[in-house]
Amino acid sequence: MIGYLIKNNFKIMFRSAVNILLYVLCPIVVSAVLISAFSSLMESYKAAPDFTVGYRMQSGSEYAGYMSRLAGIAEENGITFAEYDKGDVETLIREHSLGGFVEFTKDGYKIYETGDAKVEGAALECLISTFFNSAISMHTEDVSIKTEKPGFAPAINSTDYYGIIYVVYFGWCAIVCAAGLFAHEKKYRISERLEVSNLSTLQIYLARLIPIATVVSLGTGAAAVISAVTLGVHWGNIALSALIVLLMIVAATAFEMMIYQITNSLVATIVISFGIVWIMGFIGGSFETYMFSSHPESLKLISPIYHGNRALAELSSMGRSDFAVSSIVYSTVLALVSSVISVTVGTLKRRAR
Repeated sequence: MIGYLIKNNFKIMFRSAVNILLYVLCPIVVSAVLISAFSSLMESYKAAPDFTVGYRMQSGSEYAGYMSRLAGIAEENGITFAEYDKGDVETLIREHSLGGFVEFTKDGYKIYETGDAKVEGAALECLISTFFNSAISMHTEDVSIKTEKPGFAPAINSTDYYGIIYVVYFGWCAIVCAAGLFAHEKKYRISERLEVSNLSTLQIYLARLIPIATVVSLGTGAAAVISAVTLGVHWGNIALSALIVLLMIVAATAFEMMIYQITNSLVATIVISFGIVWIMGFIGGSFETYMFSSHPESLKLISPIYHGNRALAELSSMGRSDFAVSSIVYSTVLALVSSVISVTVGTLKRRAR
């Protein structure tokens, strides 16, 4: 009996082809627009390549004794110092393609930065400032600049980020795909008929949950494949990413079915569900990337969308994520709790009648 009911619910849902098509087209269209709009904002930072800096030392300069040590440290950091006794500074920079120029006077120094090499200029200024502040404060030539390269998460570009998180966001709007099924049940009073059947409340619940979650998964899966092919979205660990998205869809379906079971109104369910999903998406990086968001981490962790977005983005950029486990656990717990509440409310309503 439950198998027949699941099959029948599938048929009803596939009649609402427009609702299913939304899950395929909307993530792709929205992602494409945002990828184009924010591509420059999310470009990965590129470190400056090795470059040469010119310098001139005035006779009697107090910095002359430090020059050999400064040049050695600069070489270790990809900066080569070349001495030019004569010539106009701007001309020397242009003709020799220098990343900058330093003039050492008797009691100071002046740094020239090229107009189109701001990164090189900043690196040069930082190196010289750090070196001489240390050297002069210690009155010694034996100065070392300690550099560290801490671990970091590689930046994700706009194509991968928006191509992923909008598949997630629309997956959380599962109630749209269920609208046709619930409207059909209301129209033909199917719920009342099922309550007097031999099916348990749990079986009736699963007969709705399985088709809805499956159809939403098919739609979002198609969107993910098409965006990967047409937009070049990179999903990283495909198997783990697919599991995370699938569990979030099941959690979203169960959560929104719980709201429907409590309110018994499709309009109220859509309004409440969309409001909650919008807030969770706002906190979780669906509209403002979580990397640039100013929301406190403790607030972000409340949103299941944040766990999913963070896990999928890091899987795309690094191939691994500490949030993969938390996303799976969060979705599983939410789905189970929502299901228990739905079945309990359904059982109480059935007894009341």
